[in-house]
Formats: sequence, C-alpha cells, structure tokens
Amino acid sequence: MRQRAVWLFLVLGLLCASARAADLSVTFASVGQGDAALIVSPTGKTVLVDGGPPEGSERLLQVLQKRKVSTIDLIILTHPHLDHLGGLAQVLRTLPVRMFLDAGFPSTSPPYTALLQLLGERGTVVKNATIGRSIDLGDGATLTLLGPPSPFLANTRSDVNANSVVARLLWRGRTALLTGDSEPEAERALLNRNAAALEILRAELLKVAHHGGRHSSTEPFLRAVSPQIAVISVGPGNDYGHPTAEAMGRITALGATIYRTDQQGDITVLSHDGQPWQVTTAAAPAVFKAHHGSLPPTPANPPPPVRTQSPPTPTPTLPSEAGFVASVNSKVFHRPSCPAVARIFAANRITFASRAAALQSGRQPSGDCKP
Repeated sequence: MRQRAVWLFLVLGLLCASARAADLSVTFASVGQGDAALIVSPTGKTVLVDGGPPEGSERLLQVLQKRKVSTIDLIILTHPHLDHLGGLAQVLRTLPVRMFLDAGFPSTSPPYTALLQLLGERGTVVKNATIGRSIDLGDGATLTLLGPPSPFLANTRSDVNANSVVARLLWRGRTALLTGDSEPEAERALLNRNAAALEILRAELLKVAHHGGRHSSTEPFLRAVSPQIAVISVGPGNDYGHPTAEAMGRITALGATIYRTDQQGDITVLSHDGQPWQVTTAAAPAVFKAHHGSLPPTPANPPPPVRTQSPPTPTPTLPSEAGFVASVNSKVFHRPSCPAVARIFAANRITFASRAAALQSGRQPSGDCKP
C-alpha cells in the first residue's frame, strides 16, 4: 500500500511538472519588405506586432494558420507605414482581434485611416501605447512598452519612424526587444531616458530596427542592448539595399548571430520552460541555442538574392522633373531628380502626376529629398 502511494505521488508530481512546462515563442514572418512578428505566450496569449505590406497578407495568414492561431489577443502597430500595417486589414477580416494598440502618432495616410475605420467596424478595442505600460501575457511573461517617446520626437529624419512603439519581452530571464523602425533620435531617447537603469534595454534577442537601414542600430544603442541574436525582417532584392553593410557591420562587431527573413524565411525563436532561446528557420532546419557566455562564430551572410530581372541597357533616362516617382516596393515617393530614384529598378518604377496622387497611394514623402 505504501509503495502504491509513493508511486501515485511520483506520477502526480510528474503530471504537475508537465503541466507547468510551457513555451514562449516569437515568429518573424517572411512577408517581404516589411515587419510582422507573432508572439505566443506560455499561456497561449497571442500578440501580433505589425502586419507587413499588403502583398504579404496571404503569407502572414499562412503563418498564423500554421501556428494554429484562432484569435489574436493584441495587435501592436509600431507605426503607420504601409510596410507595417498593410497586412493587418486582411487579418482583421479573417480572425477575431480583441485589442489594437499603436503610438497614436498623427497620420492621415489612406491605408491607416481605412485600418482605423475597419477596427471600429469590427468592434476592436483601440488604445494608445504609453511608456512604462506592462502587458501581462500570463505565467509571468510581460511585454513592457519603452516607446514611443513622450512627448513625440519632432524634426527627425522620419518622425513617423522615430515615434515607433518599442516593446521588451521578458519571461523567466529570457528577453527580447522589438524596435519597429526606430531612428537614431529614438535610440538616443531610449538611452537617455534609461541612463540610470540601462538593464531595461538589455535583450538577448533584438528585432533590428528599420530592416537593417544604415542610420538605425547605432553603436551606443547596440552596446546597451547587447543582443546575442539579431533578426532582420527584410524583402529579397529590395530597392533600399536593406540590410546595409553599415548596420550589419555594427551588429556583427558585437558577436550577435544574424538571421534574415529574405534568406531564411520564417524565423522562430523559442524558449521551452524558460530555457535558453532556440532558433529555427524555414530555410535551415539547424537549431542554434542562444546562451549567456561564449557564442558560436557569426555565420557569413551570403549576398542578397539576384533579381530575376536585370536593369535594361543602356540605363533608362529618369523621368522629367514634373510629377513624382516611387517604387512598387516602397512606402515613400520622391522627386524625379532625387538620387534615390536612380536606384529604383525600371520594372519597379511608378510615377504620379501630382503630389496628391502620390499621397493617395498611401505613400509618404521621402525624408531625403522632401518632395
């Protein structure tokens, strides 16, 4: 009888231990030139951070279906640019969404206003992100908002980007920092605001800001975060040249291992029961276990995929100064004389007869030439 009681006690103990075991995961969806990350908490709560561009919406839904997501508890839109909000309308039409949160930064872009209207029609609760707010994801997992800055930053390279929602994920010692398209001014604001407690910025996993653009991921900010894993959400052969050699160099100098959605597809970073992060990718079945201390050498990053279409020869002449120019893969438009126009593949180039027409497309004026 005593042996049976001991056996029963052991079985119950194992069952309880099994019930307590849980996973926290962040999946960075390969949606092209844009951002979309799904957090699934240890208790099954789901947070979708950004929704990628419109052309990536079906791909995003496939990722949600693969992860067996039937309801989204929270959508966080880091900032109202098309490559971050473009896929959210399709998500809202497909799945129940309990709450939507963004920076509340003023924007009159048609895709953003249409998204807000759809949120109202669906009855989704809409709230503004505020610094210091902690969102309980269950089993001790928390998502703490570190941005947007308060008051909003102004006169930056891109005020919309600079006022991105920044969030830090924490669970049983595992940490991740999601930065939207934060600009250098936003990174300085984060450093200054947390100067007395920089540990709030430390994160083993970093979602690299602005797709690896050369201005973001400044050296002081990267040193403060000290990431072991850096994930770059980026589209293959994009017209921006993302990720740039400058940003990649600063990240690799820290010894962080870089993963890219344009090269490895969907990237899932997971912790089982609080154990060190494990990274799995769609294109590479190998698993890298992140841990404190020494890391494996940073793998060489192969060059971006070659585009199937080659620019015609000779190089086509640029449009006349009349009108405005953009890339089909871009969220901004330019004056025809802007140097950035020369880097747009001819097959991707579109023109607008007026500034109003360019704005109506959902694009924003380029920060370089300020059309």
